[in-house]
Amino acid sequence: MTWLTPLTGAILAAAIIPPLVLLYFLKLRRRPQAIASTLLWKKSVEDLHANAPFQKLRRNLLLFLQLLVLCLLAAAVMQPQMRARKNTGGKTVLLIDNSASMTAIDTDTGVSRLDLAREAAKEQIEAMYAGGWFSRSPGQTMVLAFSNRVQPMIRFSDSKQQILSAIDSIQPTHGSTFIADALKLARAQNTNVVDAMGEARPVGPTPAFHLYSDGRIEDLADQLLRNDEMDKFTFHSVGSDDPDNVAITAISVQRQYDQPNAVEIFASLVNFNSFPISCDVQLSINDVVSSIKEFALPAMTDDEEGVNIPGRNHVLFRLDNLPHGAVLGITNLREDDFAADNIARVVLPPPKKLAVLLVGQNRFLTRMALEGMSLQKLEIVSGEQYQRLVQDGRLDQYDVIILDNYAPPSDEFMPPARYLTVGPTPPLAGLTDFGFDEAGFVLTMKQEHPVFRFVNLDNLFVSQQRLIQPSDDVVVLAEGRNGPFVMSLDRGSLHVIHVAFDPLQSNWPFQRSFVTFMFNAVEYLGQLDSTLSHQAYSPGEALTIRLPVNATDISVHTPQGMEESIQPLDPAQTSWGPILLTGLHVMSWQVPGNDEPLSHPFAVNLLDEIESNIKPASELVLGSHDVTAAGQTQAGYVPLWPWALALSLLILMIEWWIYHRRVFL
Repeated sequence: MTWLTPLTGAILAAAIIPPLVLLYFLKLRRRPQAIASTLLWKKSVEDLHANAPFQKLRRNLLLFLQLLVLCLLAAAVMQPQMRARKNTGGKTVLLIDNSASMTAIDTDTGVSRLDLAREAAKEQIEAMYAGGWFSRSPGQTMVLAFSNRVQPMIRFSDSKQQILSAIDSIQPTHGSTFIADALKLARAQNTNVVDAMGEARPVGPTPAFHLYSDGRIEDLADQLLRNDEMDKFTFHSVGSDDPDNVAITAISVQRQYDQPNAVEIFASLVNFNSFPISCDVQLSINDVVSSIKEFALPAMTDDEEGVNIPGRNHVLFRLDNLPHGAVLGITNLREDDFAADNIARVVLPPPKKLAVLLVGQNRFLTRMALEGMSLQKLEIVSGEQYQRLVQDGRLDQYDVIILDNYAPPSDEFMPPARYLTVGPTPPLAGLTDFGFDEAGFVLTMKQEHPVFRFVNLDNLFVSQQRLIQPSDDVVVLAEGRNGPFVMSLDRGSLHVIHVAFDPLQSNWPFQRSFVTFMFNAVEYLGQLDSTLSHQAYSPGEALTIRLPVNATDISVHTPQGMEESIQPLDPAQTSWGPILLTGLHVMSWQVPGNDEPLSHPFAVNLLDEIESNIKPASELVLGSHDVTAAGQTQAGYVPLWPWALALSLLILMIEWWIYHRRVFL
């Protein structure tokens, strides 16, 4: 509370209150009067006592009421004002951030930032719609929740209960923070007139904007406040000044070159604390712990321009056997204030069955080796049929093409694909054929290459081989006395493994290494350019999948244990979203003939360094306009002198009524 003119009120009180009190001390001057009876003597004595000066004042209700009126009048002259929330009576827009960083729990109360923002917004609504004799109209309020998408919780309304219910219904998300759409929607609700220049103009006064957020908004620099909005934009900062967070900001899976079934899992961790930390990082396979590593992270520092540079480190896990169809999870076991970025997952696809095209109808040895493999399909064609497939552009239906004792007439018949060529030299630049050579043995080989996994060529004897001069981009995998036996060529989407001899002109068919080599070569070529993990999704996106056209009972199981049914018009183009929270989502469906439902997991990760930096901002910069955090409420001064005058008038009426009863009754 403050007083605008306290001295004036004090002078007025000093001038009028003492005379009133003195009036009650004055002694009345009465004339001697003979009386007819002593019954009236008692009343006369009472008057003498009442008007004798310097006696103790007797309790008098009228004196008390008169003093109270004078005090209230003096207080009204002092013009007291009390600090309270302003009530403009116009339109108000509450912008409540429900992005990932608002799920941080960095307060002593153990509630999230979103909970604090909701409570602060509700307190403001309670004050705006409290009512009172001297209050103005509360106006209308709109509530918008925003993250990477905007959610209108309620349009402009003057219903207090509906507004409070709308605030309570805001749910947390793990999306990133963008405010542009929220501002556009709020302005659009107040813009109904288009002028002659084609520009939208607001109807009525500009609404007051109240932003409840931690200030970590990615598109702030692109936003501009209009001149009429600059004084009506209030930022209510939420969150502690010293939060604790270590985030996983990246995860990837890579295949080992020398071991195609082995993978390496990389994860990047970032420390947003001003002190170094040590933490344990866990690798899990289908929620079963595989290994745990301990490593340190440096503290966050500032560069020369004062920009925060978080501490970084990387962790590496290696799996010797690729667990097809598994879910790999990297977890930061250290507890901090922000749990959404402490785990990241990748989904490894199930084993891929390959479609193989064998060119060479009379090559029974190769056919027998391929028929022993688990393939999606094996198609055997002649050279002429192969050329027609090339001309028709139908080679893309095969994962691996084997040219066994067959060479196309030109390189036009070897479009980009994955080839295993045996015998004749393929018509490719960089493979120059010089004819034949006689018997030879393998002298050197790259044992680390995937095609030679568990393959031993020490006892291989070749009676006749082709002499080839390879170019620099051709890798010799096995070499004899007179030239290469096995070569590898990779040119963009063209991948070739070439065996420079006919296995029927060697003792290779009698060795176990022949079947092993064929299996390795087909698997190596078939898995090239294929992803090691399914697409990782981010909050705000939609899950998409191609399901069988006869799929039924399609549903999505969320990490929170909820199940939501989907009824797409076309199962081949099934989608669900937007995704609100991180975690493992599983889509399941039924197909006729299968008693058990089929399923497909989807990994949803945050992996957003901007969102993981949860230190709240003290001010916002919208274009060139700085908005300083105003705390949790907007306060102004409410005058109290009208209440003092009204109360004075009421007391005077009571005092007149009491005096009237005493005198005339």
